[in-house]
Amino acid sequence: MAGKKRVFFNETPIKPAHGRAIYKVYFVAEGNSSTVMEAFNAFDEDTKEKIKALIINMATHENYQSPQIKYSLSGYSYGEIRPKPHRFFFFQKCGKNYIFFDYILKKRNTLPDRIYKNINIKKEKYEKEFEEFIKGLQ
Repeated sequence: MAGKKRVFFNETPIKPAHGRAIYKVYFVAEGNSSTVMEAFNAFDEDTKEKIKALIINMATHENYQSPQIKYSLSGYSYGEIRPKPHRFFFFQKCGKNYIFFDYILKKRNTLPDRIYKNINIKKEKYEKEFEEFIKGLQ
């Protein structure tokens, strides 16, 4: 297909000093850009450190619990990390991998369901791409 951007899964390494990684962590990039990393890089250093700590704990602890993490949103098979009240990073769990695939800055108290449906479409696309990516590693 003309105009289709290539999808990449970039692994974020978990340093042994943080503990043994149970899960691998990836972020999605399409072409030369990543919504997740662009949003992450725009945060101040303190917020970045808080986000890193949440992700490291997710990767090194089975079923890590935090009020800032929802592993499954009602009606959908993806989760969110909410480092600040109106900022959301969306992820899905694929086997022993977490894939961070989208970011939204929320303007109101709730996001309309159509936004969650659009995010779900992205999740399904990336899930298929990730399965192919994993097959290529084997």
